[in-house]
Amino acid sequence: MTGVTTTEHYLELSVFPTSPYYARVHVRRVLEGWRRDDLIETAQLVISELVSNAVKAHTSCPADVEATHLGPDRIWMDLYLVGETVVLRVWDAARTPPVLRDPDPDDESGRGLHLVDLLATDWGYYRPAPGGKIVWCTLAPSPSEEQEGTIQQHR
Repeated sequence: MTGVTTTEHYLELSVFPTSPYYARVHVRRVLEGWRRDDLIETAQLVISELVSNAVKAHTSCPADVEATHLGPDRIWMDLYLVGETVVLRVWDAARTPPVLRDPDPDDESGRGLHLVDLLATDWGYYRPAPGGKIVWCTLAPSPSEEQEGTIQQHR
């Protein structure tokens, strides 16, 4: 996920509580254009969690923005296709890695990355040379019922 750069479906966002909403709208529009309605709901949930985490990372961690073109009050997201797989990426200025936590039942946060882990085919992060970090995930289409029947017959 580190070797791809895309600007066609790139969205720069301010670090505001409303940023996840704009990310969801952007993802919906792009996936509709790709005729990938099968992934819209999942992609919107995942991007909402990733952008929310990026907003929190900006407000809770020291930012590493000296070498970047964005200020400390900005994040970005993009999405692109690799075959039938959709890749979502979110950049924020903090270098702190995402952590899959085990929240207590009464905790009000800490479950978002579990959703990403559950819904995404794969996910991870890396630190680009200019600074900050990029958290990425992939969403693969579910096999159709017809394909599932074929797969089960060959087992």
